[in-house]
Amino acid sequence: MRRGSRRSFSGLLITIALHGGIFWAVKTAHGRPQEPLIVPRDFVQAEMVKLGKPRDKFWLPKAHVTPPPPPPDAIKLSQNADAGAAPPEAPKLTDPKTSKAVKSALARADKLTALITEPDDEGSLTGSKMGTSDHQVGDPYDAQVMSAITQNYNLPAGLTPEQIAQPPEIKFKVNTDGTLVGAKLLKSSGNPLVDDACVSAAQMTRRVQNPPGGKPRVYAVACQK
Repeated sequence: MRRGSRRSFSGLLITIALHGGIFWAVKTAHGRPQEPLIVPRDFVQAEMVKLGKPRDKFWLPKAHVTPPPPPPDAIKLSQNADAGAAPPEAPKLTDPKTSKAVKSALARADKLTALITEPDDEGSLTGSKMGTSDHQVGDPYDAQVMSAITQNYNLPAGLTPEQIAQPPEIKFKVNTDGTLVGAKLLKSSGNPLVDDACVSAAQMTRRVQNPPGGKPRVYAVACQK
């Protein structure tokens, strides 16, 4: 009876230990946060299209066509004895030979030119007021995220973009609900105030539109104005 009791007790301890081990393994596996499926992304190269009038197709680049060679009997204008004299150049304000009346007319023309309003920005009728390009560059969603970061990126007082030789670079994640988390500095600009302004830009953005596909995205961007 004693041997049987000892064997039963030992078996019970072994069973309890096995079940405890299995329970600990399951709890440990479920206790760890599930890592989201994130596709590695290089530094964002995307720009939003400006809100404006689409560019006229007449001004779009065309395929280069090599002009045909001139006929063998062609005569250059400089070698043509029957060619007329070259037209005179337009009068200039700096030319001392220009009369006062002509100078006055040229001055009025310059003033009228200065009053002419500049043409509207070229872009897209469905573009954004925060856009910086006249055509789409990169992923439109990435461009929206970059635009939001740029809008909240404010340089320290007294600094201009030309004074920053190397823009700071940050990294952050956009969750499935569009919230920006985990902003941290990847590469310093050499100025701690500028670096803090770049990290703060992502923290101030807080939230953007939900990423397409319902998957989080990780971004590495350079703060530039």
